[in-house]
Amino acid sequence: MGARSIPPPPPMVRRAMHVLYPVLAVVLTGLMAPVVVVGAFLVAVDRKGRLFRASCAAILLLWVDIRMLVGCWALSSRHPDRSAPEWRGAHERLLSTFLDSLMFYARRWLGFEVRLTDRMHFGAEGKPLIALARHAGPFNSLAVAWLLARTAGRLPRIVLAESLRWDPGLDTILTRLGAFFVPASSGAGGDRLEGVRRMASSLEPDDVFLIFPEGQNWTPSRRAKIIARLRSRGDEARARTAEGLRHVLPPMTRGAWAARSSRPDADVMVIAHAGLGHLSTPRLVWAALPFTDRPFLVKTWTYAAADVPDDADAFSAWLDARWAEVDAWVAANAAPWPEGHEPPGEGIAGTGAGGGASEQADTSTRADRGPR
Repeated sequence: MGARSIPPPPPMVRRAMHVLYPVLAVVLTGLMAPVVVVGAFLVAVDRKGRLFRASCAAILLLWVDIRMLVGCWALSSRHPDRSAPEWRGAHERLLSTFLDSLMFYARRWLGFEVRLTDRMHFGAEGKPLIALARHAGPFNSLAVAWLLARTAGRLPRIVLAESLRWDPGLDTILTRLGAFFVPASSGAGGDRLEGVRRMASSLEPDDVFLIFPEGQNWTPSRRAKIIARLRSRGDEARARTAEGLRHVLPPMTRGAWAARSSRPDADVMVIAHAGLGHLSTPRLVWAALPFTDRPFLVKTWTYAAADVPDDADAFSAWLDARWAEVDAWVAANAAPWPEGHEPPGEGIAGTGAGGGASEQADTSTRADRGPR
C-alpha cells in the first residue's frame, strides 16, 4: 500500500499526537540508544557503518522534527494574530531551517547530496512558476522542496499526500502555511482538486507551486500494477505509453491541469532527478547506504507560459511528452543498482552510467529568471 492510500489520523488521535509527540520522541530515543551502541561496535564488521549511520540519523532527524513542532508552539504564543504578515514569514523561516537541518544531517550521516547538472531557470520575472517533479526514491520530495527554496529564494507551495498528517511537525507547519493535502481516496467527499485550484489561483509573483504528477513514488510493482489496471480498463494506448516509461510512472494529468488551468500565466518547470530512484524498498535503501557514490542529480527544463498548451487534451499530450524526456534523462543518468541487488536481465528500470560533472546545490547555486 502506497503512502497516497494511507488515511490521515482521526481528529482525536491527531490532536493527541500533537501534544504527546515530544514524549514519544524521548521514549524512542531511549529505545534507540542501545542500537546506536551496537551499531558503533559493528563498524568493525560492516565498514560502511550502516546501522550506526541509520540509527544516529533517525534520532537526529526525529529531534529536528520535534524542534520544528515546538517552534510552531512558540510562534503561536508570540504571534496570536494569524492574519498578521509576520505570521507566514515566521513559519516560512522555521520551515526553511527545518529543511536545511534535514539536508545537513542527511548529508553528514547518510551521504545524501543534492547536485544540479546545470543552472536552473525560473521563468519570467514577476510571474509565478508551476514545478512538476518526478517522484522516486528516499527523501525525494523534501530534497526537491529544499532545492527550490534555496535557489528560488522562496519556499514552494506544495501538494502532499494526506498520510503526512501522521507527522505532527509537518502537519502543523504545512497546515499553517496553507499546503494542500490530497485526500487518501475519492470517497473523502467533495472535489479532491479544489485545493489545488485554490492554491494555484492564490499564487503571488515569484511564487513556486510544486506538484508531483505521478502521485506516488515509482516502484517496479506500482509500474506493473498501473499497466495491468490500464489494460483491464481497455485503455490499451495508455498502457503502451506506460510500458514505454521504464523509470517513471505515467503522469496523472488532472492535478497538473488543475494547477495549469487555474494560472495560465504561470511558467512551467519540469524537474527530473536520478541517483536514488532504484531504491524503492527498505532493503535496497539499506544496501545502498551510505549514498556517497550516488548523488541526487537534478535536471530541470523551464517553459514559458505561452509555450504550454491551454487545452486539457493538448496539455495531457504535452505532459506525456515531457515525462518521456524525463524517463530518457533518468535512463542516461541512473546510478548502478546496489551491489548484489541487480535485477535479472535488463530489469524493470535497467541501469545507467552516472552523470557527468555537476554543480552542487548550496548557497552559491545560481538561478536565473527569464524563459529558457
